[in-house]
Amino acid sequence: MKVYKTNEDGKDYIIQICKPGDFFGYLDLIKDEKYTESAAAMEDTEVSLIPKEDFNKLLLANRDVASQLIKMLADNVTEKEEQLLNLAYNSVRRRVADAILLLSQKQEDGSINILRDDLARLVGTAKESVIRMLTEFKEDGYIEIVDGAIQIVDRERLENMHA
Repeated sequence: MKVYKTNEDGKDYIIQICKPGDFFGYLDLIKDEKYTESAAAMEDTEVSLIPKEDFNKLLLANRDVASQLIKMLADNVTEKEEQLLNLAYNSVRRRVADAILLLSQKQEDGSINILRDDLARLVGTAKESVIRMLTEFKEDGYIEIVDGAIQIVDRERLENMHA
């Protein structure tokens, strides 16, 4: 799943990529506000909906669940801070590399099947810039692209490459 926000100009920015077992949409639920994000499946997906009343009852009745949710919220804050720092200070080259590394961790087989538009929305840049960076990474031996899927060939060099 991809969770994204759309600005006034109709441009999407992907704020989260979910893997199996991840929760999303809970922040607005806790705040008792209308959802400010959208979500879309990137592959065949099964989604479970937890009704608001059941969610709230579970939180109030089970200390372990409440504790896990607090941990998820803290992790979410940390992840968003890292995303902001990335956008503010890292080059497009570094942001694309970091996105590939992040996505590879969320895939069981390490193969990254993502539309180039979605990768650009995750990185916060133009699709053309992403395509150019992927071409450079391939030429540098960091990745391979097989039938559109990105596979990391040299993780260590990709992690340690300079912008």
